[in-house]
Formats: sequence, C-alpha cells, structure tokens
Amino acid sequence: MSLDQHDEQSLSHLKQVSRIKHEILAKYLPPWERILGSTNTRLCYFDCYAGPGVYECNGETVAGSPLIAVTAATEYLAKNRGHEMSVLLVEKDSAQRTSLEAQLKKNGPPGNGLNVQVLAEDAKEFVPKILEAVPNLAPSFFMVDPYGHPLTVPILNDILKRPQTEALINFMFYRINMDAGNPKVQHHLDEMFGNEEWRTQPFLKQHGLDREKGFLEYFMSKISARFKLPFRIRFDVEDRMAGNRTKYYLIHASNHPKAALLMKEVMWPLGDEEGLFDFGGEKHGVLFSSTPQENELRQVLTREYTGKQIEFDQLREESLELPFIEKHYRSVIRELKREGLVEVTPVSSKTNRGLKKKDLVRFLQKQEGERR
Repeated sequence: MSLDQHDEQSLSHLKQVSRIKHEILAKYLPPWERILGSTNTRLCYFDCYAGPGVYECNGETVAGSPLIAVTAATEYLAKNRGHEMSVLLVEKDSAQRTSLEAQLKKNGPPGNGLNVQVLAEDAKEFVPKILEAVPNLAPSFFMVDPYGHPLTVPILNDILKRPQTEALINFMFYRINMDAGNPKVQHHLDEMFGNEEWRTQPFLKQHGLDREKGFLEYFMSKISARFKLPFRIRFDVEDRMAGNRTKYYLIHASNHPKAALLMKEVMWPLGDEEGLFDFGGEKHGVLFSSTPQENELRQVLTREYTGKQIEFDQLREESLELPFIEKHYRSVIRELKREGLVEVTPVSSKTNRGLKKKDLVRFLQKQEGERR
C-alpha cells in the first residue's frame, strides 16, 4: 500500500539491499515448514533482532521479518491441524518493540497452534539461556540480522550443533572489516569470535578482494555447521558507495543438504533479478562469471564425474558450492544425454523423460566432442 506523509515520517526506511533478506525469508519459510513439518509436529522460529515490524521502502509499507514469519506460520498451521509453531521475537529496543507489538496486534490474535512472543531481551544473553533451558529444541530457524556484529561464534555454534536447526546470518562485512583495523573497537571482534586468534590471521595484511575473501573464509571456518552458503550483497545506488563493493554477506548455515539446496534455489533467482547478489569466483578450478553460464557447469561435471554413476540429488549435494540450481543441472545433463555422454536410469521418475531425486546419472567414458 502507498504511504501518506505521516506514515513516511513515522516508519523506518528500508533500503533495497536490506529488503532482499525479507524476500528470501518469505520464499524460504513456507517450504521449510512443509518439509520439517512432515516429520515434526512442532517447529520454532527465532528472530534475534526483530525490529519494528514494518518499514517504508520505495514509498510502500513493507513487512519486516517478524510479520513475514507470523504470516508463513499462520498459513502453514491452517493446512496442518494439530501442529504447533512458536515464533519468538527478540527486541531489546523499547521503541522498536512497541512498534512491533502494535503491528502484531493489527493482525489479530494468533490462530490455533501458533504461539507468538515479543521478548524484551538482548539476543546475546537470551539465546544462550533458551538453549540451556531447552537442550532438545524442536526444529528451529534462527534469523540473525543485527545492525553491527552478529551473535558470537560460540553462541552460533551452540545453535547449530542441533541437527535440525539452521540460521541465516547477516555478516556485516563492511562494518566488521572497518572495525578490524581500528584498535579502539577491535575488542568487538574479540567478543564475536570468542578469542583473539583472528588478530594473527594472514588476511589482515592483505587488501581488496584477497582480504575480503580471506576474512569471509575465516569467519565461515569458525561456524560449526555441515553446510555454509555465503551470498554476497553489494552496495546499491542508494548507499552512494563508489565501486562494486560488498556491503554484507548472508550466510545460510545448516546441517542437512536438503536445507542448503532449498536455500540455494531461493537465493539464485532473487540475486539474478536484483543484480545485487554475486555468485562469481573460482570453484573446482573454474573461474565463474558473475552470472554463471551452463557451459561452466558442464565443464566441471564432465571433468569430475566421467566414468561415475550418481543419484541426481546426490550430484547436486556433492557440488553444492557451485553457483547453479536444479534447473541448470537438469538442462546440462539432458544436453549431455542427447550427445551420448550421459545415461539416465529412472528411479524416482516414472518415465525416461524425467530427471529428479534418486534417478541415476552415469557419465560415460567419452571425450567431449566424441559422439555415438
């Protein structure tokens, strides 16, 4: 809806690069709830820095992450009677908390099975307490989106040691990188990492993209999750920042390949549409373009899997860090099949034309360019 002048003055402004996080959440939570809810009757969502609930963006009122989560939970529970979901919204700032409570009140009381709590807590103190109090936490999604430093690495690892728990972490690279070079605030990074080991790392003596890559890899190496997918978000025009510079990274951390594959499916088209999100980089010996091409995926698959047979989903899991989603794998494999370089044996598919899940893909011992 459009905003009048009073609304524009009263609502916090949200930049497009920040709204992307909310769009990701809106697309990810419904399938996350459906998949986890198929084997669990209770789920949890934790918003560690909940905010005011709504924002102004391009003259429109847009929902923040708490309202997105409540909407997704309401729709999920309407289709799954007898299931439960707890939405815990942590916000220390009293003004933002008051705004959030008012917005939730406009939505009316929660439906059956939905428990929504707004908590006047500091996330760095509250999260460890809840994890200690509830060691067998139900499958949970943590939104970790602060303005500055995220939850400390030890707290994140305490979250992620639970097998059905995952987190979307906003790693504010630009801000944190500045603090790393400022002796007056370096103690913030000591707190974030839980020690001073970061101060001796080689990336601190590097510059530009080498420093950025080293910093990101170091941070992710300290996160104890089986799968960690980083997505780069650049400054946009509104930030008035010169050059193609990184503002922050969204890091999805999880312990199950299906969660990582699902998040990649959500992120890829959003990044492609907005032009603010970057997959580029060197992986498996291939320097990928900023908008990766299918021939690059073909190059990796034919080099690394020739002579091997593998399930379609397992192939996607093993090459999770590649900047491609399911449709790209399907397109490349079908092209290779037409050229006689691949054989597909249906297992999950009902016909030879299908390609999904447990279907077997065999990369034949042929050279590129060779035909039957």
